[in-house]
Amino acid sequence: MNRAARVGMRFEHWLANLLHYGTWIASGTIAAGLGLALVLPAVRTGSGGASGGPATLAGMPIVSAGIALFILLPVMRLILMLGVFLHRRDYRFSAIAALVLAIVAAGLLVGAA
Repeated sequence: MNRAARVGMRFEHWLANLLHYGTWIASGTIAAGLGLALVLPAVRTGSGGASGGPATLAGMPIVSAGIALFILLPVMRLILMLGVFLHRRDYRFSAIAALVLAIVAAGLLVGAA
């Protein structure tokens, strides 16, 4: 097996590990948030005295963080690919990965505005 094939297999192994462990971490975060929501009482939000606003489950911010991790997995994959392509000095694929990353960032900025 030549050097390029070994490097390609290592790159695929990194991507597979990122997606595999990232999925487990995000799933575990969501499960922890749901577990807290089952154990802890609901918290009233908003103003209005004793009646307050709607009840919010205590673990929901943790569940939201897990969902955010799921959303960030493809972005982290793009960052990893960009780094590997730059390390390999494959500037064509580096430019493509950087362009896709810039499109994702532009979408994030437009969505936030």
